[in-house]
Amino acid sequence: MSKQYDPKVLRKLQLAQCVILEDFMKICEEHNLDYFIFAGCAIGVERHRGFIPWDDDIDIGMLRKDYNKFMKIAKRDYADKYEILEISQDANFPFFNMEFKRKGTRNVPEIFKNADVDMGIDVAIYPFDNVADDKWKRKWQLWSVFFWHKIKILREFGHPVLFISGWKKKVVSAICILANKVLKFFHISHKFINKRYMKSATKYNNKETKWVSCFFGTTPMENSMKRSEIFPLKKKKFEYLMVNVPGKNHECLTRKFGNYMQIPPKEKQKNHVPYILEFGPFENLEIDK
Repeated sequence: MSKQYDPKVLRKLQLAQCVILEDFMKICEEHNLDYFIFAGCAIGVERHRGFIPWDDDIDIGMLRKDYNKFMKIAKRDYADKYEILEISQDANFPFFNMEFKRKGTRNVPEIFKNADVDMGIDVAIYPFDNVADDKWKRKWQLWSVFFWHKIKILREFGHPVLFISGWKKKVVSAICILANKVLKFFHISHKFINKRYMKSATKYNNKETKWVSCFFGTTPMENSMKRSEIFPLKKKKFEYLMVNVPGKNHECLTRKFGNYMQIPPKEKQKNHVPYILEFGPFENLEIDK
């Protein structure tokens, strides 16, 4: 089981993220941008009408065109209150999604304590790109994206936090350290890796395809969805908000998680307990909503 929060601290963090989500939703509504809650938060919508009790983040999906529009608007009109963390803003940013971060906060998970990124309390926004319909083109695209994503992680983290133990942890850790040194020795830059990843991820965005994916997870197709499963979107309750979810949320969750309505055993209840957590403007946030 993951390291546990003080329940009041976790609830305060969840509600702080809800405030950020509320601001995010207002921007989307004002500018006609589509978004949808997915992954663990989509389970929370169906099973708890809010956060999974031990969860500590909010995952949002957007098609790439709306993702890019949102980033431009947020940078232009909300820079006084929010900061965008994304590779187009900082080549050292270790992920290929966007973090919509509230300024004046800090939230650094234990597993990212060595990352050179100013992390804070945020919502995570994932761009969904087109996946090739042709079987072999799709396989090549997915594994190319998967490869460059792993190279990115190895380039950024010389000493990654590993969720394994014993001799396996020592071997994998040694391989990661060696790979990091090799990439740096040959001057494989952040920008080069980012460019190669983006070329693979966005390769079919000029075509209409049946599937889209954010390419996030341990397997390439893990977060892929059919357009017909996402749209039209539906409104459902999440905490005190009404949020967008895929129109066929049940089908998407069943394919990814199986029986998602069943509470997993405690050892599988994962979270990201922070190494550093500073609430800043949320310090006096009421936790009885």
